[in-house]
Amino acid sequence: MSTPAGRRSPHGWQIGSLAGSPVYLGRSWPVIAVVIVVVFGPNLARPDRGPEYGYLAAAGYALLLLLSVLVHEAAHALAARWRGHPVDRIVADVWGGHTVYDATRTSPGSTALIAVVGPLANLALAGVGLLLQSVTTNDTALLLLTIITYANLLVGLFNLLPGLPLDGGQIVSALVWRVTGRRGAGFVVAGWLGRVVALATVAWFVVVPFVRGEPGDAFGMIFPIVIAAFLWQGATGAIRAGRIHEATAQPAAEVLEPLVVVAATTTLAQVDEALASGALRPTPARQVPDGQVWLATSDDRGWPVGVVEPGATQAVPPEARARTALSAVTVAQPGAWVVALAPTDVLTDLIRVMSERSLSYAVVVDSSTRSVLGLATAEQINAVVGAQLARRGRR
Repeated sequence: MSTPAGRRSPHGWQIGSLAGSPVYLGRSWPVIAVVIVVVFGPNLARPDRGPEYGYLAAAGYALLLLLSVLVHEAAHALAARWRGHPVDRIVADVWGGHTVYDATRTSPGSTALIAVVGPLANLALAGVGLLLQSVTTNDTALLLLTIITYANLLVGLFNLLPGLPLDGGQIVSALVWRVTGRRGAGFVVAGWLGRVVALATVAWFVVVPFVRGEPGDAFGMIFPIVIAAFLWQGATGAIRAGRIHEATAQPAAEVLEPLVVVAATTTLAQVDEALASGALRPTPARQVPDGQVWLATSDDRGWPVGVVEPGATQAVPPEARARTALSAVTVAQPGAWVVALAPTDVLTDLIRVMSERSLSYAVVVDSSTRSVLGLATAEQINAVVGAQLARRGRR
């Protein structure tokens, strides 16, 4: 459901759209606008123009900076669409902005291309600013052009630094992914480099001037620390995402539980007899130590409609099993709980689908043959991923 332009959504206020993707002004953006006006307003003041001149000029700079951010994010969005990735939204916020697109089927080349066009757009704007300065005679316009040109040059170069969450980090991540064949490894390497960039930012803008005894205002000392904290947080998130990606790179079939799909009208006594005689054979999923087999019930067309949770059938006494249908102990599931996967799909793909559909259980079928492969449970997946992360954490 779209949000009309000018209306507020969870992402902020929609101010337009680009190639069908909504563009939002984030709720945090007014914060940076106010900071710009308050901090730069007095510095841009001119005695011959009145006290309000500096604040109006600073407000103009804030608007030009917003335009620069939107151009940066538009470049990401258009590149993503060109590479075949649906773009969900573009948001300008207090940290600059971000573009959300579906990267589940991306490649190292696409990732690098989508990342690099953002900083290149800023550098192009800086070039345009330099050209306009050479033909501008109005002193106010020249002032704003000078400021925004320098800002775009700084933003473009800073974003090319090789560490996540910066665009340069995306390029490094894609390069590592290309070389190693492991996307998670790219996240981890670029995340650690992002931490280095965060520390270098504080060192260059705060520690070095302090050691040299160079005077600086509070904003000039605090702002780099805030940026570094943001970078450190993003880098840490990238490292964790990389480790999770590595932990879920195994074949999805390795976490599936053995499953038997039975008509919901079948009685528990009939299921007991069929399992004991071998008439009902579990799917060829992994073997579990206790030999436990999960049951899923189906409708009259054979479509799985619910799951019988462990212990539900054991709770029915022997004398009642012949008259108790499976439907009586079945937990109904949504129609989307049947998930089709290709043999080459990994656990990451299964987790993505279950997360998108908010599933605790999923009957997994082969995307080609439609044969049932087994049952995926959130509990088993969490246990496998947790064990993998624990092992990697001890290395």
